[in-house]
Amino acid sequence: MTTNTTPADHGRHLLGTKDPGELLAETRLCLGEPPTDCLILAGCAEMGTSAMITRSPLHELLGPRGGPNLERHLALMRDRGSGAVQALIVLGDGHQDLLAPVVEDILQRAGKIVHAAAQALGAETRTLVSVHGAAASTCWTLHRVPGRPGDAEVQLTESGPLREFADTRAAATAVLRGRPVPRPEVHERQLLRIGRDLELPAVDIASAADPGALFTTARTALVPLLAEPGTLSEQDRMTKCEQVATLLSAVAVDRLHWELLAQCVEHGGSREIDRETLLQRLVTDREWVPHPDVCAGGDWYVGLGQMRSIAAAATSGGTPAQRSTARSAWRALTALLVLLAWWNHRFATAGGLVDELREEEPDSTLAPLLSRMTDTPIFPAWWPST
Repeated sequence: MTTNTTPADHGRHLLGTKDPGELLAETRLCLGEPPTDCLILAGCAEMGTSAMITRSPLHELLGPRGGPNLERHLALMRDRGSGAVQALIVLGDGHQDLLAPVVEDILQRAGKIVHAAAQALGAETRTLVSVHGAAASTCWTLHRVPGRPGDAEVQLTESGPLREFADTRAAATAVLRGRPVPRPEVHERQLLRIGRDLELPAVDIASAADPGALFTTARTALVPLLAEPGTLSEQDRMTKCEQVATLLSAVAVDRLHWELLAQCVEHGGSREIDRETLLQRLVTDREWVPHPDVCAGGDWYVGLGQMRSIAAAATSGGTPAQRSTARSAWRALTALLVLLAWWNHRFATAGGLVDELREEEPDSTLAPLLSRMTDTPIFPAWWPST
């Protein structure tokens, strides 16, 4: 089961996790995006550990290996200090309109798997505190009906309306403390338009450019480009588009996009990481911990995603050479985001990006390597609760 794992604001205890609306909101804040169609597990902090939230795709939970994989996942959470876990099954975004029979069927199936997996560990009362659902703007409680060992019949009970994100205590606290509030990409249309209008320069495999400096310039240029139309003159717009195009042309070079990854890893620290053994270091040295800027919702992470959207749009326009450059840039930025997501213990997110890469480029030799890292999974050395 691929998962996304995060501490609750670097060790802060979760707020109101008994309320499905609060847990859904806290997960959105911790993971940097609204959780959809997933199983959320919130582990309460024990002495010397931090609270933990994980998110797993619902389609994997309901798949043929869902139960055994969840057992291993719960055991791992317990081993990492989460002795009491609260589960939340989210259908859609929790507020999406769904037919009542669909809601009941999926919650029943998923609830049985969750209760059975906890029971299989032999310590259900200590491992699993509660199971709730969030679907069709309604909160649900999923009680296990006592039965024979190994059975996990579930009774569904509506427990009230599901609060909107803006109405939760978690959201209000985030605003008061200045925490970034993740929102869906609101500039998708502008990003596509920028990508279609770009004229990408030819790739220079011998370039000595600093991709980190180009990335900073491109992110700065993107701010006015995404602002309301008419705020830039045509000349200013062309100049800033050229700065974005220069970055994309640079990251199309394998050596330079690897250098940009290394600078993302080094960001906020005082050490340099060896480029030749970068992944080995991240797997073995727990001192390498991602800066918030390169976590989901962070400025760098968001910027890389926006550049990737622009590169995707640029693959459909321009000359054949320009389309080739755009595709190489898209592939590079996808791989870079996969590795950053993996480093953040966001295996589900990383796996989704790998699936996109495999779908767009079936002959890719990169996808199987990245897939092995996220699906096995190979863990980074650092752990979010340490």
